[in-house]
Amino acid sequence: MTRIANQLLEMIENRGLVPGSALPSERTLAQQLEVSRPSLREALHILQAQGMVTIKHGQGTFVAEPLLAQELRSKIISKTTDLNELFDAREVLEVPASRWAASKATKEDIRNLRVTLNEIAAITAVSPVNYDQLQVLDAKFHLTIVQIAGNRFINQTLGVLQDVMQKSMQTTLRLPGRSEISRIQHEAMLQAIADGNGELASQITLEHITGARLTAVKDAESK
Repeated sequence: MTRIANQLLEMIENRGLVPGSALPSERTLAQQLEVSRPSLREALHILQAQGMVTIKHGQGTFVAEPLLAQELRSKIISKTTDLNELFDAREVLEVPASRWAASKATKEDIRNLRVTLNEIAAITAVSPVNYDQLQVLDAKFHLTIVQIAGNRFINQTLGVLQDVMQKSMQTTLRLPGRSEISRIQHEAMLQAIADGNGELASQITLEHITGARLTAVKDAESK
């Protein structure tokens, strides 16, 4: 049964399924893995007990959010996490992700990142700026880089990272001059990833997050 459970985990990873993604039906999974449906069900129950999947009767089986990610999300929702902790989380997840993305990005990945930066440029060129939309696109750019990195743990915490970024960006993007600084750094990050320069990509990402942190903390202290 462990063998089937491991096959299921490999399938989840290879297909890039993230928390909340639905697995194929039992019939389809059994055919794909060439196992009996009773054996498949037992393997799914093992994974559910390990917190890897969630079985919803009448709906199907879904990739579960890891316990660590659930705890992080709980802290964010309870508002017990301060700004510095939010930016700490971004550094831990995004800096290495930028390095890995530089070694894995395809031409299509680079095109997708460019499209997002073009959309950001279009929004900031219009007055008044739609900061809610700008925040969504800014987060999309960073999350896309994390997804390109292809690290299983980081991909499993994408939802939490999105929550972290939403809270950490609420103030910074609205402050004078921050959008332009962000634009320049985004362009540099994209170029480094396109060039396959992981060290430079991670360095720029760290500078980007550090600058945003200083801006956010300074703004919070002035209120």
